[in-house]
Amino acid sequence: MDGSVYTPGAGHSPRVLAGRDALLHDFELMLNSVSVEGRVRAQDIILSGPRGVGKTVTVTAYGTLAASTGYEVVNLQAVTGQAGLVDSLLYRASSKVQAGAGPWQRAKNAFNLLAGVNLGAAGFTAGITTHPKESQAPGLDAGTLAEALVALATAVREDQPNGGLLITVDELQVASPTDLALLAATLHRLNVDHAQAVVVFAGTGLPHTPEALRKAGVTHPDRLFALEPLPLTLADDDAAYAIVEPARRTGVSWHPDAIGRIVTACNGYPAHLQLFAHATWTDAPGPSTITLADVETALPKAAAQLERRTLGPRWDRMPDRQREFLTALAINGGRATASQLARTLDRKSQELSWVRQALIEEGDVFAPKRGHLSLAVPLMAPFVLAHYEQAREEADNNNILSLESMHNNADQPPAELPPAAP
Repeated sequence: MDGSVYTPGAGHSPRVLAGRDALLHDFELMLNSVSVEGRVRAQDIILSGPRGVGKTVTVTAYGTLAASTGYEVVNLQAVTGQAGLVDSLLYRASSKVQAGAGPWQRAKNAFNLLAGVNLGAAGFTAGITTHPKESQAPGLDAGTLAEALVALATAVREDQPNGGLLITVDELQVASPTDLALLAATLHRLNVDHAQAVVVFAGTGLPHTPEALRKAGVTHPDRLFALEPLPLTLADDDAAYAIVEPARRTGVSWHPDAIGRIVTACNGYPAHLQLFAHATWTDAPGPSTITLADVETALPKAAAQLERRTLGPRWDRMPDRQREFLTALAINGGRATASQLARTLDRKSQELSWVRQALIEEGDVFAPKRGHLSLAVPLMAPFVLAHYEQAREEADNNNILSLESMHNNADQPPAELPPAAP
């Protein structure tokens, strides 16, 4: 069928954001309270979770809600090795002023001051230029940045009495420690010095983002931010709703068996749900019903695409020890304790810490709770088990354990794996 109603791909907002109703409801109530009473009612939020669970689309939905009530929304992106968050904000200010945006024009003096203490800026009226983080002026402090944000929020409310300012930052875990420390300090200064300001923050990051904040010198990030972990998989009802509702709005129905097959194949993982539903829709003859046969025809093609574009390239880039570690995790059902992994690999936990940390920072695994580790992509488990022995034969390291050895070392039967896609 033409005109798919599903949106596979990083950051693409689905037609129906299933399983996030409570988060959106709470955020909308918080915006209303801040509009009336100021920052004293604000809860700065960090949505954390593995890749593919919908962090970016949820924070985008936050922005849509805020804009609908009169908020000015500034969306920033943390990028490794690129301009810092303050530079990005100054670029945004420069372009908005040049475009004649009223609130930004009225807050121009505050941003002039901010640019003046940010070395490398060519001057606010002339436009801001990029510069390395190392050139950031020592005079740039949290108070100056907070005052610029308050000035903009105040200017917004001159046009929108119920409005304010929402700042969002995507991929916080890759921001420089300097940026993370400055962000936290700025939000703290807003709390202390500008309790009536209508300024709110929302960010996203991988599960180790709180640890990145602590390493940047932010003490007790859980007190400054509302840390909202997004689950790796959707509940079955939410996953089914994400499949059915976009189709229903266009007059297309899914057979219940077809819905169940998609949910089982992707294990409720949001990114793969969109991919498999899109592949089925595109392949189905239609015109009004999608059947189990349509799903069974489309899934092998979607699974091959997933392996070719995502799982395979990531697997090929991994060092031998990382492949071995992921395989041990897969043997234990995709989730295991540190001691289980050490026994499976016949090594001390301390010997594995550097591999574990590298995989966490890459986003391949995450710690759902202290002492536990989980695969970030459910379908990675059957993939690595199917490809490990071939990779082991080609490995440069002769000390890589075999699948048989790892199975023998495991101290308990492995948990049930997510079903492999065809």
